[in-house]
Amino acid sequence: MTGLPPLPPREIATYVVGGVAGDDWAADYDRVGREVVAALLPLTDPEALAGGRLLDFGCGSGRILRHLIRAVPGTELHGCDIDATSVEWVQANLAPRCRAVVAPPQPPLPFADGCFDVVWAVSVFSQIHEGWADWLLELRRVLRPGGTLVASFMGAAVAPEVTGRTVADDDIGMSVHGAGRPWAAGGPMVLHGGWWLRAHYGRAFEVVEHRPAAMRGQDVLVLRRPPADVPAPSPADLIAPEPDEPRELTAALADVARLHADHAALNAAHDAYAQAYADEAQKSAALSARIAELERQAALPRGRGRRRNA
Repeated sequence: MTGLPPLPPREIATYVVGGVAGDDWAADYDRVGREVVAALLPLTDPEALAGGRLLDFGCGSGRILRHLIRAVPGTELHGCDIDATSVEWVQANLAPRCRAVVAPPQPPLPFADGCFDVVWAVSVFSQIHEGWADWLLELRRVLRPGGTLVASFMGAAVAPEVTGRTVADDDIGMSVHGAGRPWAAGGPMVLHGGWWLRAHYGRAFEVVEHRPAAMRGQDVLVLRRPPADVPAPSPADLIAPEPDEPRELTAALADVARLHADHAALNAAHDAYAQAYADEAQKSAALSARIAELERQAALPRGRGRRRNA
């Protein structure tokens, strides 16, 4: 790791979703950051990087930024994340080469219009399902016209890990799994069909390239911000189904079926928990009754000797 900034403490590094919690967390943390940079740099406009400004949207504790410091020495690096502890660590250990700020739960970001040449969003939209359109438009705002957005998504290649079965790209729209799951347990996961990304994200950006499974199994979408005279769409415009696209209905029906299955599974889990609770309550009541009986017997006066036969 010669020439790289230090690793964050384990409790900060392992907060990052993506699996660095094992005994080899340090090697894993370093390897994942290195692999992401190796995958995304060839897809990023080199002219935009040369002397330009790059934002790592959702930078965490700098897992990617620490490798970019060495990979793109001529690029001004910035990061933002909703976790203040991670941002504080980046500021204390990667500055002045990298600057990081705390991102608010909702747009806007604390950056001026068009101030970045490149934005990377790695494993962010794979977990944002509410307000995704607002955040996509916010990244459009902070990019200069002609600037590049490189984002990763969970597509058909990782569907078996998320759903337990193989799913064709045509059958995936924007499919949310584990909505409401706490971040400590991995948070929600969002699958995106490549066709859906090109259709919906293409309303706000020019789609330069879509590469399935190009980054650690995730799809990568390369987008370019349109010229300044092209108005931004509204969030509702981005969300609206693609007209005359039968895959929209197919994906929606698949989501409805999955939601029904999830609901049934939750009900079954609730019933099992309720039965287990009732069983434990019954055991507790029986034990309490036994204790009460023993206490009652202990309180009875004891005979001073054996009773003689008459």
